[in-house]
Amino acid sequence: MEENFSKGIFGISKKEVEAYVANIKKDYEEELLEQTKQLKEMKAENEKLNERLNALLNEKKEVEMAKQNISDVLVRAELQAKQIIDSAREQAEKEKHDLDLSIELQKEKLIDARLELAMLKDKAKELMMKFSEDITNI
Repeated sequence: MEENFSKGIFGISKKEVEAYVANIKKDYEEELLEQTKQLKEMKAENEKLNERLNALLNEKKEVEMAKQNISDVLVRAELQAKQIIDSAREQAEKEKHDLDLSIELQKEKLIDARLELAMLKDKAKELMMKFSEDITNI
């Protein structure tokens, strides 16, 4: 801003210089107020952004913790499932073994029963022959 001052007998007009300085001071104060206002708005916006950033960081931390918890739960669930399957497999093998033993025992009993039946048949034949001989002798 360039000002042309009128020249008088004693040099530059004092009133014009004072008015010019007052205008510069007024413009400066207005600009300072505007910049102060903008600075306050920027600080408020910065504060809001920082709050939002902190909220997002907290959310991220919570999500990561939840993710880790879910991961831990899944790992434990897998281990428990494996233990349950292993236990069921062991139980099934034990029951199969017990059933196999029971089948073998029943087979042996059946063989013994067949032998006993065969012996009883032979004894019955002998008795019938003896009775038949006794009846014939009478």
